[in-house]
Amino acid sequence: MGKRKRKHGHRPPQRIDALHNDTSGKMMFPGSGTIIDCEEVNGTYTSTILTSTTLLGSSPESDTLQDDIKVNVFLADGKSFTGRVSAYDFHFNIATICITSDVALPTACLRPLDVSIPIYPSDCNSNSFRLGSGDMVVAIGRFCGKTHELMAAPGKFSPKSCKLDCVELLRSTCIISKSGFGGPLINCHGEVIGVNFYDKICTPFLPVNIVSKCLRRFRENRKPCLPWLGMELTNLYTATIRKLDKVFSKFNISRGVLVKKVIKGSPAEQAGILHGDIIVQCGEKEVQSSLEFHDIIWEKVRLTEEVVVLRESSAARLNLKVFVDETSPEKVNRWPVPETSKASVKKASVLIKKRKRLL
Repeated sequence: MGKRKRKHGHRPPQRIDALHNDTSGKMMFPGSGTIIDCEEVNGTYTSTILTSTTLLGSSPESDTLQDDIKVNVFLADGKSFTGRVSAYDFHFNIATICITSDVALPTACLRPLDVSIPIYPSDCNSNSFRLGSGDMVVAIGRFCGKTHELMAAPGKFSPKSCKLDCVELLRSTCIISKSGFGGPLINCHGEVIGVNFYDKICTPFLPVNIVSKCLRRFRENRKPCLPWLGMELTNLYTATIRKLDKVFSKFNISRGVLVKKVIKGSPAEQAGILHGDIIVQCGEKEVQSSLEFHDIIWEKVRLTEEVVVLRESSAARLNLKVFVDETSPEKVNRWPVPETSKASVKKASVLIKKRKRLL
């Protein structure tokens, strides 16, 4: 039996280069990753690296895996390993790569997020890391090429939505280069709270809450079974003062999720959910954030779930029944990667020094 060893603590992200495994060795895509697990089997250590599937596709828009991929993994000290793709998910754009070594490698600490900022501070009660608008975060990655410099880009968490397809994405104001794709977003304690993707004006990231569910499915070798309701949600605190004032005048609530968009013909529309509705309960559980809502419906695919909705035009709570449909191939998220990139080694070196003083 294998013995799992976890040496938690901040571990510099790994540089990951995916290449065509032919005589040309043509580079496909360079990116970053994070060691999340290390297991010992007969004196040999197998480490699992969390990264982005974009590194492995035949093109940024592809949802197929190349058969001839050779994955090179570089640690912070320059040591290189040949990696093996162990699992991947094109919908959420994450993958795991395994490498073997003679010594145990430290693993990162993954920390679920709580982004349900209550309207009243006295309502705060969460064991997860609470992340609010304007809180500082740091996106970390590795530069491609001969250098092994770290890329550390500080920024702030933003409640604004991302323009990418994946509705579960959150965003920070960090600015990274494309080689930071798949690298970790960390909080002030050095804990990994998300996986970074690339955009020119911000850094979209998939929160650990969703990542952990995908990793659990990878371990259980289960076929992806992803929910689709056909609506976009945001947390209640992002609503306008006018909206909140109208809701508070009718209902005594401090948390919930705001429906930003409902797709025509979707399960949400068929259930009677409208743009501007506030969902405060799903099944038997009160909903405090969009992340929590997604967490509840994750295991409800192909089932009907009751949601409690508040609506400005109604003085009563509405009990609606929505069918949780399954994501089909045509609904799989697309992850276009812009051609331009920003960041510099000089800036990254300075930021790393500053961050070391904080930890």
